[in-house]
Amino acid sequence: MGRRATRAAARAAVTAPAVDPLARVERIIADYQLARANIGDLTPWDLPIVVACRELIADTLAQLPLVNYRGNLPTPTQPPVVLQPDPFEPRWLTIHRLVNNLTKHGYAWLIPTAQLADGYPAAVRVVDAGDAAGTFDTSGRLEWVHWQGRRLRAGTDAIWVPFRVDRVAELGTSPVNACWQACEYLAALWQMAGSFWEAGFPSLALVIDGALTSTQRTETKQAMMAATARRHEPVVIDRGGTLSPIGSSAVESQLVESITAANAEVARAFGVMPSLVNVQSSDSLTYSTTEGELSKWLKLGLGSYTMRIEAAWSSMRPYGQTVRCSSQELLRTDLGARYAAYSVALNRWMTSEEVRAAESMPQVPDGTFADDTVATPPDLLNQPFTDPSGVLP
Repeated sequence: MGRRATRAAARAAVTAPAVDPLARVERIIADYQLARANIGDLTPWDLPIVVACRELIADTLAQLPLVNYRGNLPTPTQPPVVLQPDPFEPRWLTIHRLVNNLTKHGYAWLIPTAQLADGYPAAVRVVDAGDAAGTFDTSGRLEWVHWQGRRLRAGTDAIWVPFRVDRVAELGTSPVNACWQACEYLAALWQMAGSFWEAGFPSLALVIDGALTSTQRTETKQAMMAATARRHEPVVIDRGGTLSPIGSSAVESQLVESITAANAEVARAFGVMPSLVNVQSSDSLTYSTTEGELSKWLKLGLGSYTMRIEAAWSSMRPYGQTVRCSSQELLRTDLGARYAAYSVALNRWMTSEEVRAAESMPQVPDGTFADDTVATPPDLLNQPFTDPSGVLP
């Protein structure tokens, strides 16, 4: 479309109101209220930060082996309920499902399915929060658990694993449920940002005095878009028409920053360091600070989950025995630091066999070579080398 079409479009320009800051704020509020009205389309469980935090916690805990202790030492024989709690699924899946129930529903159930000769559970099954129901006595203590038509005694026939209990006669709440309204605001912010990024925002408004019909407004807009699309040519506007820049407001341009700040708050509710879920942190992180941040999270943030798992499994063991989640592999230092520590501990409070076991190396029986090494016969040591082919000098 040439310049004549541009002039014709300018003559039929639509009247547009002047850019009013107050009207812009009212429009932003209206968009936000519309997003809040359609909050069912995007729930807090669908937020990427919530999914990332739940997966990080569940995957990390699924990596930690359960170890049965008597006093401060691991028992020589680990019970089957610790090695593989449910014989019909991998150990990591049992822990993974348990943690996902804690982070979403706020509680879960463990149902013993087999017993040892001493009467303690040999296997358990993780039952989802909604598949069983609990009843409380008059004092607010959990008394019975109803599952698949059976009434199980709480504490012996069924083990209740809650995450957060604010008052008696409550089964538990998850971190998201504890700050549900704030997460809904974040979901509404995502919806408002999504509509803004998808539809965009006009950069210019054609302002002209006069009223046009709806057909003329549509034709004028189409002609203006066709004349200016992918072109760097002057635009000619007559009959008093003017182009007014609109652009995005400061609130709209800071949607990304607002979502980043909200993501950090949701991560804090889960007890997760923002950097662990790829959320921008206000602090500058180096290798040493990142290593310390991971250690801090394992001890504090992740500890709120491990303590509940350890308490549930310890309740299935005899008096004097406890079950702990071993985070030794995740807290291992670098190779040089470990070797320096071994050099200090060797022949003092650690033997060479214990050092090799800590490094997953094969043992060396009676000072001989390990099975995966090749020994040099003693009669070949300190002997001059001769080349049978006579090629080497």
